[in-house]
This record gives sequence, structure tokens and C-alpha cells, in this order.
Amino acid sequence: MSMMLIQDTRPKFVKRSVALLLALSALTMTACVSNISSQVKESNKDQTGAFDGTWVANVQKSAGRQSMPGNWVANCDGSAWDFRVRVADGVAKNSIRGSRESTFVSPTGDFRFDIPVKHEAKASAGSARDLALAKQTMVVYGNLKKAKGRFTYGIAEFGNNGCTAIIEFKKAGA
Repeated sequence: MSMMLIQDTRPKFVKRSVALLLALSALTMTACVSNISSQVKESNKDQTGAFDGTWVANVQKSAGRQSMPGNWVANCDGSAWDFRVRVADGVAKNSIRGSRESTFVSPTGDFRFDIPVKHEAKASAGSARDLALAKQTMVVYGNLKKAKGRFTYGIAEFGNNGCTAIIEFKKAGA
């Protein structure tokens, strides 16, 4: 999946209003989903088996256009979709769109995947400038105990911010 970005040319007062609404939205969403800023180290992985099993991740419907830093707007595929995370002995493996990455789950249920994407983001033809760092990364993080997380198609130029959606986790068979 590639992401198209367009440079925003709205008046400043509109941008400020949108920025305020986005900030308030982000605050309400972050109350539900804590940011896991780095992957769990192997030495800190869960060893109790509390999170072992298969988890269904329901990626929630999200906005088709999302604001980005620097007056950019991302055109996103905001449709809902599912994937699975399998946990065994504190190691999580995913089945996200052909990826076969693994990561560790902490004793509190935190985890994070940073999955490189082959496709680069592109600026649309109407943009005033091109992207300097167009590499994309799928960032998936969450907490299995709280059953919440976030999926982001991040772009290097924007600190891996990008098209984002909330995830709800449910243990299969529970």
C-alpha cells in the first residue's frame, strides 16, 4: 500500500482550528491507547504465559484524509480490517499483510512491531515539493491486557507519523 501526500494550502485560521481539533482528538484517543515508543527487549519479555495464544486484531475504520506535520495531508485507506498476532513464551508473531515479523511482549502486555515497507510514500502531482525521506514503516503497538493498540503507516520524513488507526485486540477462543 502506498500513501499519497498533498501539501495543504488552507488559510492559517483554518489550519489552527483543524490543529486544535486534531490535538483534542489525539488526547481523547491516547487516553485509550498508550504509546509504546520502542520494542520490548528479550530480557524483559513475559515468562508467565499470560498472553500466550492467538489474538485477533481488529483495525478500526479511520479517516481517509489525515493531517501530517508541515501542512501535509495524507490520503489514507481508512477501511477496517483484521490480522492475527500469535504469542508463545513471550514472543509475538504477526500475519500483517504478508509480514512475518516477531517481537517480544512485556509482563504487562506491551509490545511493538516496526515493519519495513517496500513501497515509498509519494507526493501528489499538485504538491509544491517532494518528500525527502519517503521510506515507510508499519508501526503496530499495543497492550494485550488492555486489549488496545494502534496501527500506523509511518513515513520517515514525519518521524514515522502517518496514516493511523486504533486496534482492538481479542484473544481467540476467549
